[in-house]
Amino acid sequence: MTPISPHAYRPDIDGLRAIAVLAVIAFHANAALMPGGFVGVDIFFVISGFLITGLIAKGMEEGNFSFVTFYTRRIKRIFPAYIVVALATLAVSSWLLIPNDYIFYTTSLAASFAFVSNVFFSMLSWGYFGQRTEEFPLLHTWSLSVEEQFYFIFPILLLFLYRHARKHLLPALLGLAVLFVCISELKTGEVKSYFLLTTRAHELILGALTFYLGRRFPVRSSAPANVMAFVGLTLMIGSLFLIHRNTPFPGINSLYPTIGAALVIYAGQTDNAVSRLLTNRIMIAIGLISYSLYLWHWPIFSFLRYRKFDLDAGVVTAAVALSFLLAYLTWKFIEVPIRNSRSIGFKKAFLQIYLAPAMVFMSIGLYSFVTEGAPARFSDETRELIASYSFERDLARSCSIRAEDYHKVSVEYLEKHCAFGDSSRPRADVLLIGDSHANHFKPFIDQLSKAAGLKAVFHVQGGCFPTELQVTDPDPTKGPTTCQQRNADLLELVGNFKYVVLAGFWASEPERDLEKEMEHVVKHIVKAGAIPIIFKDNPYHEPDLSRCVLFKKRGWIPGDSNCNIPYQYVQSTQSETDAVVERMQQRHPTVQIINPKLVMCNNVECATYIGNIALYKDENHINTKAAGLLGEQYVRQVGNPLGSSPVTGGDMAGKPFGPMTISTSKVTGGR
Repeated sequence: MTPISPHAYRPDIDGLRAIAVLAVIAFHANAALMPGGFVGVDIFFVISGFLITGLIAKGMEEGNFSFVTFYTRRIKRIFPAYIVVALATLAVSSWLLIPNDYIFYTTSLAASFAFVSNVFFSMLSWGYFGQRTEEFPLLHTWSLSVEEQFYFIFPILLLFLYRHARKHLLPALLGLAVLFVCISELKTGEVKSYFLLTTRAHELILGALTFYLGRRFPVRSSAPANVMAFVGLTLMIGSLFLIHRNTPFPGINSLYPTIGAALVIYAGQTDNAVSRLLTNRIMIAIGLISYSLYLWHWPIFSFLRYRKFDLDAGVVTAAVALSFLLAYLTWKFIEVPIRNSRSIGFKKAFLQIYLAPAMVFMSIGLYSFVTEGAPARFSDETRELIASYSFERDLARSCSIRAEDYHKVSVEYLEKHCAFGDSSRPRADVLLIGDSHANHFKPFIDQLSKAAGLKAVFHVQGGCFPTELQVTDPDPTKGPTTCQQRNADLLELVGNFKYVVLAGFWASEPERDLEKEMEHVVKHIVKAGAIPIIFKDNPYHEPDLSRCVLFKKRGWIPGDSNCNIPYQYVQSTQSETDAVVERMQQRHPTVQIINPKLVMCNNVECATYIGNIALYKDENHINTKAAGLLGEQYVRQVGNPLGSSPVTGGDMAGKPFGPMTISTSKVTGGR
C-alpha cells in the first residue's frame, strides 16, 4: 500500500480538527461534560506544527521557500476571520462591559494584534481557570499568539538546520522537543505556564517531528496503521475525560493528547479505520470551519457568562448553533475568498489585512487605558455606579504576588515598594499580610492608617492564608510551600511593626485547622511585641450578587430585585470562623478585631451596595472604592483599632457575633 504524499491534502486532518474544536466547545459550554476538553488546543498545536512544517519543507526542497510568501499566507489565514470577530466583540463589549473589564478587553485586543495576548493573560493573577477569565471575550486568542510567536522563530531554525545540518534535522528536532517538555514540566504549577510559548513549544515541534518521521519511516501497511491510530485516538479521548482543570498542565500531561494526535496523523498516511472515521462528511465539514468556529464560540459564551445567564441546555444549544452559523458564514465569505485570492500579495496583505486593523485596535486599546475604560459610554448616573466596580491592576506583582513570584523581602523592601497610609511618616507601623481578601482590605486599612497618622505596608498572596505555616502543617516534613515560606519570612519581621493585620478568606477552606494555625501566629506576634489585629471576613454569597444592582439599573433584571445578602446566610457560612477569631482575643487580650460586617450588615441583610456605590467586584471580593468607603465608615461608626489605645465597643471588645448595630436606613438596598 502506497502512503499518501506528505504534501497531499489530508481530509483526516480536517476530521482531527473537528475533534479538537468540538472538545474545546464542550469544555467551555460545560466542563462537567468533558473535563479535559481544553486539551483540544494542544491537538491543534500538533496539527499546526505538522502542516506548517510541510509547507516550509516543500519550499526548501523545491528551492523556492520565501519568508515573504510564508508570512503572506499566515496573514491571509489568520487575520481576515479574526478581524471580523474582533469588530463584533468590540461592538458588544462597548455596550456591555464596565470600565475595568473594558480595559482588560481592549488591552487584550491590542495585545492580540501584537501577537502577545498570551503574555498579557499570563501576567494576570487568575490563570486560565480563574474565576474571572471565563468572562474575558478574547481569552482564547492566547493560543493564536503562541502559534505566531513560534512561526517567527521556527522557519529560521528549520532553514538553518536544512542548510547546515540536514542529516541531523530529525534528532535536532527531537532534542528540542525533549528540552521544551522538560521546561514545561518544570514550570507547570506556575499560573503563567499555561499561556507561554516556552511551555507549549514542544507540542508544535511534535507536529514537525511527525512530518519528518512520516517522510523517513512511512507506514506502508494498514495493520500497523490501525494499531497506531487506535492507540492515538485512545490517548486523545482518554485525555478529554481523565485530564481536568486541577491536573498539572501542560508539562508531561500534555504529552498524552499530543502524542495521541501525532500517532493519528502519522498513521493517517495509510488508510485505516480511524482515518475512515475522521473523513466522514460531517467531520470534514466541521474541520473546514474549525478556525472560525474556535474564534466565535468563546466570545459568545463569555458574554453570556458576563450577563450572568444560566447556561442551561437551551441556552448552550442556542450558543453553539449561533457559533456554527457565524463560523460557516465567516469561512465561506471571508476565510476562503481571501485565502484563495491571488491578487493579495505581501504588501497588500501586510498593510490592509494586518497593519491598518492593528493600528486601529491598538489605538482603541490605548484610548481605553488612558480614559480608564472609556466611561463616556454610559450616562452620568450609571457612570457613578460603574466607577465603584474597581480594583487595582498590579501587573508588576511586587507586593501582591503569585506563588512563583515570591522572593524573600525585608522591611526596607516593603517600605520602598509596598507602602500606603500616611506616606509622610519615616517608618511603617502597620503590616498587612494575607491572601486576596487581605488585598481587597488594603484601602480599608489605608483609611484607618491615615486617620491614625500611621504608615502601613502590605504583602499578600492569593490563596495564601497568613496563618499557613510548615510548623502547623498536618505533615510538617513536606514543604515548605511558597505560601508557608512567605508567611514564615514575614513573621520574622513582625517585631519591626506596632500593628500586624491578618486577613483571609477564612471560610474558604473548612478542612483547615484554622484555630491551631491562628493561635501559633498570634502567639508569635504578641511575643515579638506587636499588636495583632485580625479581620473577621466580609460577607460573601453564591451565586454572585456583585452586579445585581448594576443589572437592575441597566434594566436587565426586575427593578424590585433584592440585591443584598441575607444575614442568616452570613451567619451560617461565617459563624464558625468568626468564633475562632473571637477566641484569639479571649486568650490574648492585646488582640484587636476588625469586623467589616458592623458597617455592612444589620440583623436582616448585608449590603452589596450603599447608595450608588457597589461594594463587591465578585461573589466574595470587595472592590477598591468600596473598601475605602467602608474604612471611612468604620472609623466614624465603630472606632479605629490603629488608635493610641485599644478601641472599645463592638467585636473589638470581644462581643460575640450577633445582630448588627446599624439601622436598615444606613444600608440602601432593594428590600
